[in-house]
Amino acid sequence: PAGQAAGASAGVYRRDPAAAMPWRPLAALLVLGGLCWAIFSVLAHPPLEGIGPGEVGVRSNRLTGTSTQLGEGAVLVLPGVHQLRRISLREQTYQAAPDGASPFQSIEGMSFNVDLTVRYALDRSRSSTTALLLPEDIGGEVIAPRVQGVIYKTFARYGMREIFSTKRAEIQQAIETELAPLLAADGVQLRAVTLGKIQLPPEYRAGLERLLSEELATEKMKYTLELKEKLVRQTELEALAEKARRETQ
Repeated sequence: PAGQAAGASAGVYRRDPAAAMPWRPLAALLVLGGLCWAIFSVLAHPPLEGIGPGEVGVRSNRLTGTSTQLGEGAVLVLPGVHQLRRISLREQTYQAAPDGASPFQSIEGMSFNVDLTVRYALDRSRSSTTALLLPEDIGGEVIAPRVQGVIYKTFARYGMREIFSTKRAEIQQAIETELAPLLAADGVQLRAVTLGKIQLPPEYRAGLERLLSEELATEKMKYTLELKEKLVRQTELEALAEKARRETQ
C-alpha cells in the first residue's frame, strides 16, 4: 500500500507539468506573431520623417523630456516616443491689413489704410526653444498681435499729411525700433518694415486734390506773370536799342 501510494504520488507529480504546458506554445506563437507583425510594420512603414531645405527639426522625446535640434534629411521618429516639429527658417512676410479696409487712424481721427509689410524670420540659434514655446501658427498668433499693437499707436501720433508724405521714413523707423525687441523676445528676427501705398480717407483726398489744384493755378499764374515781365523787359530793351541807333545816325 505504501508503494502504491508513492507510485500514485509520483504519477501525480509527473502529470502536473504536462497539464501546465499547453499554453506555453500558444504564448510563444503569439509573441512570435507580434514580433513578425512589428518587423513587417517597420519595414512597410519606416518610422522616418524628412526635414526639407530651409527647415530645422526639433525632435522631442516623451520619455526623457529632452529635445534635439536636427538639420535637413531623414529623421527617426518612433511612434509613442518621439514628436517632431518642423520650423521654417525662410524669410516670411506679414501684411498689416487687407485691401479695402481702413483700420488705422491719424492724430486728427481720420481713418485710412496702408500697404504695410513686415518681413521676419525665426532665429536659428533659438529654434529648439521656439518649437517648445511658440504655437503652430506663428504668423497669426505671434506676429500679428505684436505688429498690430505697435502700428496702431504709432500712426495715431502723426497727422495725415505726415503719414502720407513728410514723415514716412520716420514712421517706418519708429515701427522697426519698437517692434524688433518684442519679436526678439519670442525668438523672431525682424528683417524690415516697408510702408507702401496709402489709401487716403475720401475727405482728405478731396481736400488734397483742391490744394493741388490751387497750387497748380498759383504756379500757372506765377509763370504767366514772369513771362509777361520778360516780354515787357524785352520790349523796353528793344526800344532803348532803337533809340540809341537813331541817336548815332
